[in-house]
Amino acid sequence: MSENFGVVVVADFEFEISGGDYNLRSGDIPMPLCLVAHVLDEDLRHVRTIRLWRDELLAAKCPPFDVGPDVLFVAYSAQAELMCFKALDWRFPVHVFDLHTAFLARSNVLLPYNPDEKRNKPRKRLSDACRAYGIEGWENIDKETIAKDIGEGHWCKYGRERILDYCEEDVRMSVRLLRAQLRGLPGLPPADIERVLFWSSYGANCVALIQARGMPIDMPMWNLVQENKGAVIGELLRWFDPSYGSDAPIYTPEGEWSYERFEQYLVRTGVAAWPRLDSGRLNVDSDAFRLMYHVPGIEGLHALRDSLSFIVKARLPIGRDGRNRPSLFPFCTATGRNAHAKSPYNAHAGMRGFIVFPRDAIGVYLDWRTQEIGVAAALSGDTALIDAYRAGDIYHALALVLGFTDDPDPVNWKRTNPAMRNRMKVLQLAISYGMGVPSLARGLDRHALIASEIIERHKRSYPRFWQWRADMVQSAMLARRMESVFGWPLHITTSPNQRTLYNFPMQSGGAEMLRLATMRLCEAGIVPVMLVHDGILFEEAEHERIEQAKEIMRSAGRDICNGLTIDVEVDQMLKNGARYHDKRPVAQQMWATVMRALEAVGAMRKRKHHELRYATGPAHRS
Repeated sequence: MSENFGVVVVADFEFEISGGDYNLRSGDIPMPLCLVAHVLDEDLRHVRTIRLWRDELLAAKCPPFDVGPDVLFVAYSAQAELMCFKALDWRFPVHVFDLHTAFLARSNVLLPYNPDEKRNKPRKRLSDACRAYGIEGWENIDKETIAKDIGEGHWCKYGRERILDYCEEDVRMSVRLLRAQLRGLPGLPPADIERVLFWSSYGANCVALIQARGMPIDMPMWNLVQENKGAVIGELLRWFDPSYGSDAPIYTPEGEWSYERFEQYLVRTGVAAWPRLDSGRLNVDSDAFRLMYHVPGIEGLHALRDSLSFIVKARLPIGRDGRNRPSLFPFCTATGRNAHAKSPYNAHAGMRGFIVFPRDAIGVYLDWRTQEIGVAAALSGDTALIDAYRAGDIYHALALVLGFTDDPDPVNWKRTNPAMRNRMKVLQLAISYGMGVPSLARGLDRHALIASEIIERHKRSYPRFWQWRADMVQSAMLARRMESVFGWPLHITTSPNQRTLYNFPMQSGGAEMLRLATMRLCEAGIVPVMLVHDGILFEEAEHERIEQAKEIMRSAGRDICNGLTIDVEVDQMLKNGARYHDKRPVAQQMWATVMRALEAVGAMRKRKHHELRYATGPAHRS
């Protein structure tokens, strides 16, 4: 530390997220209650302690410590601290070391593959990180209860000094954790300071800025749906549950899914080839459903499955300003992607109709074109795959390779063969991520010999890709480690799931692309309102800034992909209060069904057919 920073500030805020003196709602920007900071010298020796209460924080025009280039700001899950900076209108620190991100990088371990074992994802709180480094603390403190009470505005029962003491205990533990991370332990090597600083620039600074903005939600429409939840659920079930009206429907009238009744439905309808896990249970993740879209009713059932919990549970954190501020959870997947939760992007695309931008703003969703395949082409150096990607439609190229079309025009093929193109999307990713012959045959509803021939044709067409993929896995198994382009690590134990290793370079490359673009966008003052898997949602006033954002995203793609341009497409361009409308037919049908349900109970006036899909502005009661 002494080589780079003369001062180290380890800090922690306590803040309210609901209730309290400010009557906050989940989704509001947190309101700081107190701040404790330990100021250390370059050798991490204690210099002074800062303890400030809310009145002192609100009166301060700047942080009570330097945040310039010679100072390192340290916190655990630092985006929360920087959200408090944002609430107080303080300048962000130049350099941030997020202890949480450093711990995630050291504890990102791929366990032995065992599909029969149900595993709970280990928690990664400050206390968990300290425990991993052998640091004990918080004696005689019910940490979870106090944290919950503070967050919900019930801190008065403890009193000011006790809250400050509690906050300072977190800071003391954070200081000990920092020293342990820099020193390292057997099995936990010292943190890579340069990389943690780079990752923290995204995971703390950028994420705080994005979460502070939030996505605009049509609150009158959201409230109408919640007030008429039963009618909406009933209409969705009637239109999208293929077993609706039978003696054993997949869903209950309240919208609860049953694995057993789904399995019975497949048996009744003669679907014998549904993808299964190694344990023998049905695979019910999104990729399995997409692979089976050729079965009548399955695409609609998948849409229903991804929508009902969104409506039934209604867990969107929406602030008093009508903004949805979901937690982005940076680096919380094995590949380093975000694990965002509680947003319209965590439901079926049809539910994104709740997003409506102000009339004086332009809402734009930009995404990278077939990002993961572009990453695979670039990193593998397979010239045939690179040429296929550059041709403009990788799915058309795959259909040609596999003999599913002889149409040389990708534009005409895309227009006239939407169903085949959707199948090629699933097939391309399935092959890239190592799906075997039996699973592919089930997904295609074809004989295993046909599935085998498809895989062999892909191997012959893209041999360098297949060799690169095998070499990557072999190297990872020998080193017990894989890394992304910029060094995000995956630590490997024995007997890993090989498909996860196949998947890692493409997914982690996509994650790097999103992070790099986001940092450059924020540096340019173009702060997104949401980050998604391979796309970014913006709210801007000028077209020029949208064009600048597109070029920044393209440049990030080139830097990750060795100069290969990963093109950026406009998926949504929303003006004059236009509602977000996904282009896919099932998504449009889903939104239209919600509107019909509201009309049927008299909650809103009847609209013309095109208005059901593309209605602008907030909903109004009839």
